Amino acid sequence: MNISGKVLWAALAAALLSVDAGAKVLEDAVATVNGSPVLLSEYQREVNRTLELWDRNQPGALVGPEKLRILRERTLEELIDQELLFQQGAKNKELKVRERDIDQAITEVKSRFTVDETGRPIPEPEVDEFFKKQLKFEGVTFAQYRERLSRQIMIRKVVDSEVKAKVTQPEEGEVRQYFEKVKAFILSGSTQPPKGMEEEAAMVFLEVANDVKLMSSERARVSKIVVRFSETASPQEKKRAKAAALEIKKRIDEGKATFADIARTESEDPESAPRGGDVGFAYRGRTPPEIEKVIFAMSVGEVSQPIEAPGGYHIVRVVEKRAAEPPEFANFKEELGRFLTTVHFSEELAKYVKGLKAKAVIERKLPPN
Repeated sequence: MNISGKVLWAALAAALLSVDAGAKVLEDAVATVNGSPVLLSEYQREVNRTLELWDRNQPGALVGPEKLRILRERTLEELIDQELLFQQGAKNKELKVRERDIDQAITEVKSRFTVDETGRPIPEPEVDEFFKKQLKFEGVTFAQYRERLSRQIMIRKVVDSEVKAKVTQPEEGEVRQYFEKVKAFILSGSTQPPKGMEEEAAMVFLEVANDVKLMSSERARVSKIVVRFSETASPQEKKRAKAAALEIKKRIDEGKATFADIARTESEDPESAPRGGDVGFAYRGRTPPEIEKVIFAMSVGEVSQPIEAPGGYHIVRVVEKRAAEPPEFANFKEELGRFLTTVHFSEELAKYVKGLKAKAVIERKLPPN
């Protein structure tokens, strides 16, 4: 289950390679915070990144000048918040960013590139070379990159020391009350959040409701074996891949090895192959249509013929099937508890930043476009 709220400190950890190379100059500022400028280039980069994420996850959701205006204003406020948090850390003599903190952060960034898309381990020299190319592409020196990481780490330290300690764990009654509200919304068939919710809380509520609804829908636990072909595969390449998939299916039918054993040695899906092909539950409405049609027509224990889908041929085995059912509190108690803890954290963070803003001198110079 993937229930998440919008939390500033988590966003700060994302896309660490996107680093601003320029010095902060006043004439390029979209805001000043206690005399320190927020760069126009930094602001534009964050707006573009957010637009790309929205376009990828919810195409068309930000169409219209009013929604874009709101996005730009929120982005500016987030950058102002970050500047305030950094300034607070710089004033706190007990908070230090050590060289080893920065080294560890760089190691974590590099770890993202240690395996390629096929699951092949990438040698460390290749990882280092890719990392250097990324810095060059961004127009950033290694020293500038370390400086930016130092700033991000300081912000996290401020949040950890000033906010995290104040976060309270939700009582079971609060978790259950939220669940009942979500359940009632799902059963009503409504598409509009409950009245009285602020816009951001309403968006999060809809996300949670969609996740709960999905987890209670018809589903099948499956294992798969994948024989890949490229996105631009020729008919000949697809023919070879299908022949390989049919040969694998023949071996499964002969029973000389288990589906799991064959998946470990033959499947070209790097995530599921080590687990014997297990991919967990496939949900109706969230599974590629070519595969969904087959899965939900199969019986438990049945193995499909090779199914052509984008990127390869899939041989699927149905392990378990469950019918759609009303959401039950016990199934969501733990995850909703973590989610509400995140909500409390967001509220405490917002309260803390609001206090910093009240004492700060902030000048906003948001561009018209």
